[in-house]
Amino acid sequence: MSRFLRLVALLALSLGGSLSLTACGNNLGSLASIPAPASGEYRVDTGDTLKIAIQDLDAADGEYVVDDSGAISLPMVKEIAVRGLTFREIGSRIEEQYRSAGILNTPIVNVQPATLRPFYVLGEVSQPGEFAYRQGMTVLAAVSAAGGYTYRASTGEVEITRTINGREVTGRADENSPIQPGDRIRVFERWF
Repeated sequence: MSRFLRLVALLALSLGGSLSLTACGNNLGSLASIPAPASGEYRVDTGDTLKIAIQDLDAADGEYVVDDSGAISLPMVKEIAVRGLTFREIGSRIEEQYRSAGILNTPIVNVQPATLRPFYVLGEVSQPGEFAYRQGMTVLAAVSAAGGYTYRASTGEVEITRTINGREVTGRADENSPIQPGDRIRVFERWF
């Protein structure tokens, strides 16, 4: 019988140990804070849609999606690499392409965001999924877009996975932290 009691005690300890490890319900305690987005102008990446207008060249006016290689294809000048550039830098690059190709002597180009990459919210929110990004959004705005927290949600901090310099970085963030296009936000379940 003592062998049975030892087995039960060992089982209880192992379950108690695993319960204490998962009592938090997440790994946020072991994660560093997600780095804040770089200040300054927005930098374009794959999946962004740009609205481009070129004076005196109506055929090129329209919306262009940045492809997987980080480029857009414009009429008469082919592909132009735009990943990592600001809207102003993209405009300058397009002007240079049309000037060097001899198509326009003094091109005037206007580049604006049409739609930026979506962000994703998963976990303990009412409506997890993909959502349209708007500049200046915070974690709380993202959770609100996903229908708010469920009654099981651990509120206050979330996990964000973000691509920084071509690498995926995962960290924790509070409700006032700014988000970026392409962020994956995970809301964990509260255990107690």
